[in-house]
Amino acid sequence: MTWWDFGYALTDATGLATFHDGGAQFSPKTYFIARGLISPKQKELSNITQYLATEGNQGISENNSSPEALMKAVRSPVDSPGDPVYLLFTADMIGKYGAFSKIGSWNLDKGGSNPKGYQNLSCQSIADNVMTCGNTKIDLNQGRINQRVPLKRVVQVMGGRMIGEKKYGHNTGYTLQIIMANPRQFSEVQLMEDDVFFSNFNQMFLLGKFDPEFFEETLNAFPMSRLFRFKFPQKSSSSP
Repeated sequence: MTWWDFGYALTDATGLATFHDGGAQFSPKTYFIARGLISPKQKELSNITQYLATEGNQGISENNSSPEALMKAVRSPVDSPGDPVYLLFTADMIGKYGAFSKIGSWNLDKGGSNPKGYQNLSCQSIADNVMTCGNTKIDLNQGRINQRVPLKRVVQVMGGRMIGEKKYGHNTGYTLQIIMANPRQFSEVQLMEDDVFFSNFNQMFLLGKFDPEFFEETLNAFPMSRLFRFKFPQKSSSSP
């Protein structure tokens, strides 16, 4: 499970099948993969993947009598895949998050979507806990951008783990996410809304937060890539 554009290359390099590729990115699977990536619920990502791995586009078509019926089926997969299924995150997916969000937030009832994404800031320096990013000043003491726009929180990430978090108590605002190259130097500074911060993509890839009930981390090559194995529930031997 990953985004479609590396589908052919991954199959060629590993011999493993992918959920979608350059020849299948317009199938219904792409919507559900995008939905799973932007969802704040890791169980939903697991259920979607389990359903796609066992039922595929045929199962989507058979249960598409209404949006409600389709989502009920996808959220309640019955069978488990016979082979291991992996979730691959790569650094280029940060720039593609807007596409995930545009597709995955599509309203199946009314149409339309509400895409969100990362705003990357070019920050040159920090002094007295105030970051200078071009013409933008970010006060990390007060949690304000240019003394006006509130921050809800600032988080620091290093080695693919969140190493620090400060909450400001503002009811509205953004999250500032600082990716550290080392304890004294940052490599990326990202501004985002809650929908992006709490997404499975951000929590699992950038912050290293995953639910061990649903996932096992098998590779951490942050900041370039990260690999998880899905832990789907298995039927007991007494199940019919």
